[in-house]
Amino acid sequence: MPAVDLSGLRILVVEDAADIREVFTVLLQAEGASVVATGNAREALEAAGRQCFDVILSDLGLPDVPGDVLIRQLLATTRNRTRVIVITGYGEPYLTRARQAGAEVVFTKPVEWTRILDYLHLPGLAASA
Repeated sequence: MPAVDLSGLRILVVEDAADIREVFTVLLQAEGASVVATGNAREALEAAGRQCFDVILSDLGLPDVPGDVLIRQLLATTRNRTRVIVITGYGEPYLTRARQAGAEVVFTKPVEWTRILDYLHLPGLAASA
């Protein structure tokens, strides 16, 4: 499989588990993406207030705000078309809540990294700037 070039793609990672957040950051940067990683909803909202993101990659089980609530808040304040990917260990009804909040795709843990890359490689995810 050829390398997926994510150059220019701005991704906000929201994951409270530091090890998972670090892995996502390293893997996305290795593919060329510009990544801002946060550990909770407050940090994610602050980051989104400072810059625009093309993709939000978020967990649902955050320590301060439920992930579906954060997704709604982020999408309500974004100035560009932002795609939302959710990766969670939760089942229903959380998966439906994530989709209703605006997630385009929801992956349940464990998820293969190639499935995430395949989604990020879809047309229309090119950087908006």
